[in-house]
Amino acid sequence: MSNKDYMYKFIKTIEENNQLTAFIINIFDYEGLHDYNYIFRLINGKNEVIMDIYDNVSVNRFNRYIFNFIDDSFTIKKQEENNVFITMISIKNVINKQNKLLKLAYLFKLDNNKIAYAKTFLNNEFVIILDKIINHQ
Repeated sequence: MSNKDYMYKFIKTIEENNQLTAFIINIFDYEGLHDYNYIFRLINGKNEVIMDIYDNVSVNRFNRYIFNFIDDSFTIKKQEENNVFITMISIKNVINKQNKLLKLAYLFKLDNNKIAYAKTFLNNEFVIILDKIINHQ
């Protein structure tokens, strides 16, 4: 399984286990986010994993996060397009992990030791899910 596939399956499993709100709060530091005040969409693209979060609790209500697994011409790009705030991250180039979003990207850059690294920033419930995906395919 590729790192892109691991990332997609990890996030999809969290969603299926009804733990998505806790995951979003953990990674994005949302305040006041509950199951009822956002819409989430996960897309498994050819060379990227895309997460869309449309909420009614933040200033930037429409957010798209694109984790690119091919393009290495940038590390992170941010832009606004039609009131959608787009953050593109090139997994190949992530080295500076100053926030949890970049730590999540870096996690799926690693070829080994994903579980040990995940323990440094993810809640234990998510580390367990990742471990099951990696070790019990």
